[in-house]
Amino acid sequence: MLLLHGFPQNWFCWRHLLREFSARFRVVAPDLRGYGDSEKPPGRDSYRLELLLGDVRDVIEALGTPAASPRCVLVGHDWGGVLAWEVASRHPRLVEKLVVMDAPHRAVMAGDRDRGQRGHEGVEVASRHPRLVEKLVVMDAPHRAVMAAFTARHPSQLLRSCYMFLFQLPWLPELLLSLADFQLVRWFMTSALTGIQDPARRLSEQELDAFLFGLSQPGGLSPPIHYYRNLFGATPIPREPPPPPTLLLWGSRDAFLDPRLGPAHLRWLRPSARLRLLPGASHWLPEEAPRPLAKLIGEFLGGGAEEGS
Repeated sequence: MLLLHGFPQNWFCWRHLLREFSARFRVVAPDLRGYGDSEKPPGRDSYRLELLLGDVRDVIEALGTPAASPRCVLVGHDWGGVLAWEVASRHPRLVEKLVVMDAPHRAVMAGDRDRGQRGHEGVEVASRHPRLVEKLVVMDAPHRAVMAAFTARHPSQLLRSCYMFLFQLPWLPELLLSLADFQLVRWFMTSALTGIQDPARRLSEQELDAFLFGLSQPGGLSPPIHYYRNLFGATPIPREPPPPPTLLLWGSRDAFLDPRLGPAHLRWLRPSARLRLLPGASHWLPEEAPRPLAKLIGEFLGGGAEEGS
């Protein structure tokens, strides 16, 4: 089982699920490139999406089982979920089952939710040149405007994700996030609005320091922010939903990603995919709801995941 963390965390966010699943699986929770103790190559280009995906693929090929045909149960949260979506779509042979928490697939966010380029092109032709089309039949190819319509109906999503646009700027995000001993990062993770909602699960100062220490090192903030700076790059978006069995988990009080994106994904995913909303839970699911997560993931895996995956 491979666990991929998100921003601004590191492997430590998985400490509860590491204990939950270590008896059944060989569980690996690495620091992603640019985080924690992992390498931090300089420059924005070192964090292009294809390089990040290559890192994940290399870990699976090195540690997955069986050695002749390595596979894993792939679990991702936030940015780790974005990478997990892409790895499962591009390299389905490496992923036995897929679990994604509070993370959008680029295809859904881009509105490119079709399951067939030709069907999508048919919609576009009919929209742009109606005089050329007498009747139109489209199979499993929603119009590009679906995501735009979601945003139009729920404009709060633009506010929820406005930090992504801030992160496109040079040097300013690093300055703002580091001010007053990383007060803005602390607010993201601990405030009543955006932080963990369950008072019993809120981060202690020591737990928070486990994440802030790496970010506070010289040059420690730029690598994670480079992920966002490359988010709108030219890397092709997978058109097909990932083939592996998929479980999508979403906190109903996620302050950054509208929980209604969960059902939007479910309409795009394969019919066997499952969606579970966790009532009252925030964006920070691995730390706020480890027991419910362990139960849901355990039920999803059932007896089908091989021991040691």
